[in-house]
Amino acid sequence: MSDPPRAAIQWRVPFVRPDLPPFEAVEPAYRRIHASGLLTKGSELTAFEAEAARVLGSEHVVAVSSCSVGLALVMRALRAGRGSPDPAGRVEVILPSFIFLAAPAAVVWAGLEPVFVDVDPASWTIDPRAVAAALGPRTLAVLGCHTFGCPCDTDSLEAICDDAGVPLLVDAAHGLGSRRRGKQVGAEGFAQVFSLSPTKLVCAGEGGLVATSSPALAAALRDLREYGNDGTYDCHVPGLNGRMPEPAAALGRASLSRLPEVAARRAAIAAAYTRGLGGVPGLTLQDIDPCADSSWKDYSVLVDPDLFGTDRDGVRRALAGAGIDSRTYYDPPCHAMPAFRHHRVAGSMTVTGRLAAASLSLPMGGQMTEALAAEVAAVITRSAAGLVSGTGSGP
Repeated sequence: MSDPPRAAIQWRVPFVRPDLPPFEAVEPAYRRIHASGLLTKGSELTAFEAEAARVLGSEHVVAVSSCSVGLALVMRALRAGRGSPDPAGRVEVILPSFIFLAAPAAVVWAGLEPVFVDVDPASWTIDPRAVAAALGPRTLAVLGCHTFGCPCDTDSLEAICDDAGVPLLVDAAHGLGSRRRGKQVGAEGFAQVFSLSPTKLVCAGEGGLVATSSPALAAALRDLREYGNDGTYDCHVPGLNGRMPEPAAALGRASLSRLPEVAARRAAIAAAYTRGLGGVPGLTLQDIDPCADSSWKDYSVLVDPDLFGTDRDGVRRALAGAGIDSRTYYDPPCHAMPAFRHHRVAGSMTVTGRLAAASLSLPMGGQMTEALAAEVAAVITRSAAGLVSGTGSGP
């Protein structure tokens, strides 16, 4: 099912609205930036990186212009042997296919080869068993993902990567607000890359954060986000303009300070969804490990038409008919996209195929309340009995 023409629709319940701090929280910084004329590489960026490092529990944090750029620069650094063992002969990066397309795009952009593997049927995050089976002499790195905010199994992945002598990277685009054993994710593995785009719990407008334990990788990233210029106006590894502007850093700082509040509110909304949808025949919810907390960047369900009474797209039409927006992440999966389908698929994609065909993500963000979540859940449950109809063309 293709998306409705969203630009022409005014949704009663939009899929997401940015969860922004009040303007008064950023106005003083904006005034300082404007008065100074220093729009990039200033004190807001330095302070944001230091504050983010404390929240993430990471030794080094490098702010960049987007999570996609952060992933690409990490891959470029690894390809060049910056901050990692000599990568000679190693060009493959193992990653899930059930992931946003920016991840394999970053791998390809860096001149590396994605190798797609399946995900766990309960958590929907990369399956460590599939990773172990796909490892080989050409493996440069493994890229996990905190899918929809559910932390991936970094304990198992780190053990596999340590045995193989390759670094563990994490696409942590959904990870701010995600916790393992009571701690914000970010310190696990060789590097984790976070997103600060408008759909996330911490928003900088656009932007990304790379957290790493490696001083060599952090230094390489600081050069690469400056076109590869190490400060001498020389270039050893070509980079790009990946800088985060000062206004974005100021917004990111104010937003980061609200992370516990925003994460708690999202958890309450997710609980309201679960009260309405949990245990309904034909609906499967993402399984979060008992030692972990999801950021609930997205709340997603799987729809089994045989048990539920209608398929995923039927539910989506019912929601649209009630003025409620939704998303079908990640359909198609990356290994089936024209840009990536010539790359290697290791093992079965049974779970990925089922998720792509049946997954539906429900509204989250600054516009949502527990009452709205209960209303959305009620529309979904009524759609199974044919009590709600919609054309899919919006409210």
